[in-house]
Amino acid sequence: MVNSESDDIFETLLESAKRLSFDSRDSNLCQLEIGDNERHGMTPQWSPLFGTPIWNRLSESECVQVTRSEVAHFLGVGIWLEVGLQVALLRAKHSADPARSDVKFLFNECADENLHSLMFANAVKSIGSKFYPRDRMLDFFGFIFRHLAWGEVAHGIVLAGEEIFDVMQRDWMNSDNVATPIRRAAYIHVVEESRHMMYARQNIRQQLIGVSRLRRFISTLLIAAGTHVIAKSLINRRMYDALGLDWAVVKLDIDGNEHHRMMFRKAAGPFIEFLNKEGLLNLGARWIYRKSNLL
Repeated sequence: MVNSESDDIFETLLESAKRLSFDSRDSNLCQLEIGDNERHGMTPQWSPLFGTPIWNRLSESECVQVTRSEVAHFLGVGIWLEVGLQVALLRAKHSADPARSDVKFLFNECADENLHSLMFANAVKSIGSKFYPRDRMLDFFGFIFRHLAWGEVAHGIVLAGEEIFDVMQRDWMNSDNVATPIRRAAYIHVVEESRHMMYARQNIRQQLIGVSRLRRFISTLLIAAGTHVIAKSLINRRMYDALGLDWAVVKLDIDGNEHHRMMFRKAAGPFIEFLNKEGLLNLGARWIYRKSNLL
């Protein structure tokens, strides 16, 4: 059941969607501008290789190609995650009253997410990059997530991805060193995703009302485990192999890159703060987030 306070929040989110939404199908969003061929796919500082010996040996044009491939993979993981959330939530709400404010906002969110996925696919194509195959273990995790994740777990895992990408994309959209289609897509995503994150946070709070200590404990660990999978999935061997980089050297450099760990902790900061406030950060979860370089 949706309480009156939550109902008011969902209605406010629906009103926000009416006032501030974009048509992310607009072909002009993916138009390149003068100088874009020399611009990065994302702010270079977000590359897991940034500042490493292998990065410092690359030419500027090679660094640009690396970040264009990395942003394509990052956005591909984002698409995969959002599609999984839609499947999980639509299944859970399949028989719910469609007049409920939370259900109506779910419909709006799904419409937004599908348009974001289309926008990201077009932006990646426009910068001459492509999506890379995911690790099979990630797809297995996706199957489990779509079919078994409940309430706060489903929203918590996806909120992790949304919060991390939100921090990253606020940098991308404000950097003159990033290709225009990515900057435009990042801006639209940041604006519209702010509603989705509020929706997820409110659903998590609502799901946790009156739950047992055991369920909270299990949910806390599952959210952490799911977040760990997402964080680790952002490093893709196939992508670096396709760029002609030696994976053994790449892995060694990324594993020893304190700058990379610092940036990921920065990206996870708002999410970790939310978990702590809602009582979803026990000792086991903290250990997992440290292993993920998010804490």
